Amino acid sequence: MILEELSCSYNDEYNKLESYINELRNNNPRSDVVINLSRDGLEKGIRKFLRMYICFNAMKNGFSSGIRPFIGLDDAFLKGKAKGQLLVVVGQDSMNHFYPLTWAVVSKENKVTWNGF
Repeated sequence: MILEELSCSYNDEYNKLESYINELRNNNPRSDVVINLSRDGLEKGIRKFLRMYICFNAMKNGFSSGIRPFIGLDDAFLKGKAKGQLLVVVGQDSMNHFYPLTWAVVSKENKVTWNGF
């Protein structure tokens, strides 16, 4: 019963992604927020999540105003029920701290998903 409840909550949360994206766009002007759904799924009436990309305008401004011209790429596996990968692009500030620039949640790492950046 608990597993069924968790499964339903995942579905509910995925259905809320579009509202989350709209909220990010409204509260963070000039930020890049993109969500991609499967075309095949939409034709069948199913909303299947493919990837989500976020780059806040404040991070873009911070990078262009003083971060070193160094960009690093990294990824991490997402485990549990919602599998996939988290792709991250970071810069480095003058004190050698990492500065996140943008990130994406994707189903798998490949050229297509990295080219989304």
